[in-house]
Amino acid sequence: MSDGALAALIDKARLTDLVAEYANLLDWIDWQRLDTVFWPDATFDFGMFKGDFAAYRAFVAELEEGYARRLHMFGLPSIWLTGDTARIDATCAIVCRTDAPSPGIDDTFWGRYLLTAQRRSGEWRLSTLTYVLNLFDRVDRQADDRDMPMTFGDHLGPDHPLAAASAA
Repeated sequence: MSDGALAALIDKARLTDLVAEYANLLDWIDWQRLDTVFWPDATFDFGMFKGDFAAYRAFVAELEEGYARRLHMFGLPSIWLTGDTARIDATCAIVCRTDAPSPGIDDTFWGRYLLTAQRRSGEWRLSTLTYVLNLFDRVDRQADDRDMPMTFGDHLGPDHPLAAASAA
């Protein structure tokens, strides 16, 4: 394997880690970790929201903290490298639960994240994010499932007892 091919594999592994880190921090609403995923001058387009990193921080916190449960599942990203720039296309399924009205509502989103990443001073971070929605579904819960003998992902956050596992 050539040095160039090995370097490309290492870059793609780091970029895949960035996508996974983004999904993980959304589920755990650990907003401080956003700074390690996005460049400060990153731009965002969700359709209903377009803006810079500072505005995105407020938008995403309000949106995600309104859910009792969040699960962002990303498919393996397709990554195209061009020097110090990468284009990333990652499919996703997102399931979010609200508690009100009781026993709750589950919203499911199927779509993809179109991302651009840049390597600056040897470090990769995301520089643009565009979300493309393919399908949305809303289900009014008929019963509260928390009576089951399971550990549920309710109210995950940096102070949650299981949060240390998310940063491992």
